Amino acid sequence: MKRAGNLIPKIADMDNLRLAYYKAKLGKEAKPDVREYGSNLSQNLLLLQQQIQTGNVVVGNYHLFNIYDPKKRQICAAPFAQRVLHHALMNVCHPVFEQFQIYHSYATRINKGTQSACQSPTIPSPLPILPKNGRAQIF
Repeated sequence: MKRAGNLIPKIADMDNLRLAYYKAKLGKEAKPDVREYGSNLSQNLLLLQQQIQTGNVVVGNYHLFNIYDPKKRQICAAPFAQRVLHHALMNVCHPVFEQFQIYHSYATRINKGTQSACQSPTIPSPLPILPKNGRAQIF
């Protein structure tokens, strides 16, 4: 894979950080940590920008909780400020990663996913393809 350079200035760009904030808050506007971060947005983004530029980004302090669907799993949710950082990184890095993905890689890719993978003619289906009447012939 070819190395991409000079990504830190692009990641730390204020327009990228604003876009990352809007992506991170999508659907979570009512949560207290999101409202708190947004109430002081310009200062929080400036702090994040300085942390990225100096390489001193504070990470950790995950919120741990369990879900039980369909089995017990422990979830580690990053604080909102770190989710903004994740989006800022992926806004810049995703196009670089995308160039080097093989065609038949479907997870977390735009216009790809489970449906595309199931409809791919080159990937064998583990399920029988049923005729339009929905009934398979059994011999």
